[in-house]
Amino acid sequence: MRLRLIRHAEAIGNAGARMLGRQDQPLTADGLTQAEQLGKQWQQTCCWRPQAIWTSPLQRAQQTAIALSQGQTPVIPLLVQPALTEIDLGCLTGLTWPEAEQRYPDLCQQLLRDRHWRPIPEAETLSDCRLRAEQVCTQLIHTEADLWVISHGGFLQHLLAALLGCDRSWGLDWPLLGAIDLSLAHEDWDTAGRDRWNTSLWRWQILHWPSRSAI
Repeated sequence: MRLRLIRHAEAIGNAGARMLGRQDQPLTADGLTQAEQLGKQWQQTCCWRPQAIWTSPLQRAQQTAIALSQGQTPVIPLLVQPALTEIDLGCLTGLTWPEAEQRYPDLCQQLLRDRHWRPIPEAETLSDCRLRAEQVCTQLIHTEADLWVISHGGFLQHLLAALLGCDRSWGLDWPLLGAIDLSLAHEDWDTAGRDRWNTSLWRWQILHWPSRSAI
């Protein structure tokens, strides 16, 4: 079973350094072009194609899915999965950091001052986000299909940690259109034996990782 975890292309808010969260914005013209180009590259160089594409319901993810799969024959089914949406940033949604500092100075000072998690009003909690990631992980494994999974930089960190079996979520600066491939033996997923440490059954690699200057 193969999975490709992909962050969406550049959206309008990304270009303006806004904390989008679940704010629904389309891709920029550059983001759309980059996704189309990457899709053509994968068609020419990758040795497998997905049986379906799972995508966040936010339009920046759905537009990325359509652009990446453009020209694929036969057409790849596109399945919207609400659980793949981005982390809800609550009162910070849609703001730049300077705007947030002006509107919520005490909160922003607290977030900068303390490296431990502090709740943001109206935002999704980390425990709820991790639980959502674990539920998506279980769904993916039991689907038993080769899939592209298109989501968001915040949520993908938790989903990758769940898929790798980590008991904590590791921070990863996931770039726009960044993609990681995983290959796993789904029939052995629940094994309790030594095959949990058999690296021929569980493999992952960075497939596409644009530099900040490239996006």
